[in-house]
Amino acid sequence: MTTATAVRLTDAAEVERLLDVLARAIAADLSPDTALVGIVRRGAPLAQRLAERLRRQGHPVEVGELALKLYDDTLERLYEHPHLDASALDLDVKGRHLILVDDVLYTGESLLRAVCHLHAAGARRLQIAVLCSRGRPLMPIHADFVGLRLEVDEGWIVECHVPPYEEDFGIHLVQRP
Repeated sequence: MTTATAVRLTDAAEVERLLDVLARAIAADLSPDTALVGIVRRGAPLAQRLAERLRRQGHPVEVGELALKLYDDTLERLYEHPHLDASALDLDVKGRHLILVDDVLYTGESLLRAVCHLHAAGARRLQIAVLCSRGRPLMPIHADFVGLRLEVDEGWIVECHVPPYEEDFGIHLVQRP
């Protein structure tokens, strides 16, 4: 049996530095009605970490969560299309500037669905922040704020390890057999 090949690209200190860079870039674009919306699972704790950094810079921002799922924790596909839970959003977004936060921009399917949902819910302005973009999404989506940009071959998967879901904080490339 062949095992997966894994390459660690960043450690916890480097991810923290990437979040600092993201927070500084986001701070320059904030308005009084801005809120961060983290995509459940890994986008939600990343949004909280970004909000903490923004608050330390004197920019208090509200944080919400959007329950959207396409993959399970092993990156096996759960649904044909990104799935929104019945109570997907825990924040009033009408008329607000929202920054949608996720771990990886890959195909753009999940982020496109999230953007459409938030727009339909009344968001005034939408932007996207991701810890890592792996380049060339299939959908017409781009991230406004990116921590790390990668060009990754099809056979490789970008895994962002984000506490509390993983012990170590880091970005890994994994090639599955």
